[in-house]
Amino acid sequence: MQGLSDRLRLASRRDVELRVRDLLHFYSKEYGSAIFVGERTYTPRSLVLTQGFIESDKLGLVLRSVLFEMYQVPIIVVTGLGGLHYVVDGHHRVIVYAWLGWRIPGLTILVPKYRPKLAKSIIELDSVNPVDTPQELICWRHIVNTVRFLEKQYNTLARIWVETISITLLKPTQPPIPGPEPHALSLHCPPLVYKYNQEYFVIDGHHRICREVLSSVKEVKALVFTIDNLEIGLLKTARMLGYDEFNEKYCSGG
Repeated sequence: MQGLSDRLRLASRRDVELRVRDLLHFYSKEYGSAIFVGERTYTPRSLVLTQGFIESDKLGLVLRSVLFEMYQVPIIVVTGLGGLHYVVDGHHRVIVYAWLGWRIPGLTILVPKYRPKLAKSIIELDSVNPVDTPQELICWRHIVNTVRFLEKQYNTLARIWVETISITLLKPTQPPIPGPEPHALSLHCPPLVYKYNQEYFVIDGHHRICREVLSSVKEVKALVFTIDNLEIGLLKTARMLGYDEFNEKYCSGG
């Protein structure tokens, strides 16, 4: 993560603890009462988000860091009016932890009179693509945008995990794509695969997988996701195309 802009800097636990201290002071003055009640864990559905949008490249960075760099920092939650739990810091982390099926750790402040100007569910939260996304995060930005698009389309939160899969089990979702090698930076991103029942459909990364096929590699480490085990529309299209596997014929242009 060296060399990334301040916008993309990931908060440490110490950063979050200092932020809690500042918020306690602010909420005490603003609402008359603010009490730190410790660290709690939350289900995704129990949380209300208070931000209008998130940056998709930073979401991709958080996903990468949690999966491969052991990054895990709590969010900040304010329990406010009506006992609702509002996220006031850590919106990117909320989504990633929810994707991984975790209970979400939150440093919690009780502010009985607190009610935000904006309140959204995880599904409702919009994503934007900043113009200054570093090259190394372009493929991660594309991954999270794809997942978020499908979540909104089906109004259901995705579940994501990393899995090593035999290439013989992978199914293409587009026609053969002979041509240039995958971009060098995309080789650092795992292919994105959708699991439906016991089938694995490649959503993004066809070039990367073909590169492995033509190098006689047998397995790939993939980022796998599902949306409530729904048969999304792309899978139906893939079946109609009739390409059942990645093999040398497919990867050489069909």
